[in-house]
Amino acid sequence: MRLPANKRTPVTLTDFYDEFHSVVAEELVSNAVAAYSRAWRLRVEPSLGGLALDRLTPLTISRARASWSGSASTKQDALALLSRLLGLAVMEGLILANPCKSLRASRGKAHDADPVSRALSDVQVARMLTLADFHPFGQRSLAGLAFTGLRLGELVGLRWEDIDAEQGLITVRRTYSPNGSGKLEIRPTKSGHIRSVPILNELLPWLEQAQEAGFDHVFTGVRGGPFDSGNLSRAVKWPQIREQIATFSDGRELRFHDLRHTFLTRLARAGNSPQNIQRVAGHASITTTELYTRSSSTDAALAVREKMNPSNREVTFRGGENAANLRILGHL
Repeated sequence: MRLPANKRTPVTLTDFYDEFHSVVAEELVSNAVAAYSRAWRLRVEPSLGGLALDRLTPLTISRARASWSGSASTKQDALALLSRLLGLAVMEGLILANPCKSLRASRGKAHDADPVSRALSDVQVARMLTLADFHPFGQRSLAGLAFTGLRLGELVGLRWEDIDAEQGLITVRRTYSPNGSGKLEIRPTKSGHIRSVPILNELLPWLEQAQEAGFDHVFTGVRGGPFDSGNLSRAVKWPQIREQIATFSDGRELRFHDLRHTFLTRLARAGNSPQNIQRVAGHASITTTELYTRSSSTDAALAVREKMNPSNREVTFRGGENAANLRILGHL
């Protein structure tokens, strides 16, 4: 694609994507392939595709980012794709520097900045499983999510050879991820690494039930196929039952991913170290894990109340009432 300077024609972002998007895809080890494909089709190409590479300045990209629809993480996927493409353009000698590297970080607040606040209590988990008991296969998958902390794709990717009942360990080797065409494909885990997850006692009866089903995979649908978020939602009538399980102050409805928050919050509250929780969760960064090990605002408020109430015992209701009356009478 490199031409002599006097014959060089402007190379647009779309031109470059058409030639090199396969290189970007080869570098990915997770379901980011499908996310990047959507990001290009719905956001990057419509806003920036027609521009020459040397016209893609930090300000131009910032303005495009502001126009993109979707959540903060969705926009970040689009920006990550663009940065990968422009990094390749630097390698090809078409531009001098990657303008994405000069962008100011987005100040948008992450939806799960306090994932502990979206964790279910033991009572709420029990209620969820009771409400889903009309569909044993879907119910079992909900239990698997709540008692392993696995992502849904990781859970339905488990095979019986991944279960070591003697040691009490699950080995997470793969995930089922959408390929962008409505089909699930087996891929490496999100981090690209194999990890171990403990088998808690609560999970044992669900594993025994799953073994009786006789399928190669542990958590399946009625016919042995994998659940995705759509067909699991339909199986357990999720839109109808989730409001009976929990509601949250942020106004967002209960999601399957909140069952992962539930498991990791339990690990943190039981006193497990951030390093151990990170390895079990498969977090790439300890910063993500620390969201669970820090006190939530609710936990902090309750802890402060317990600390402060004993020190205020001398402030009686009568004393408070007298003080209020003195203010009314103008003596204070």
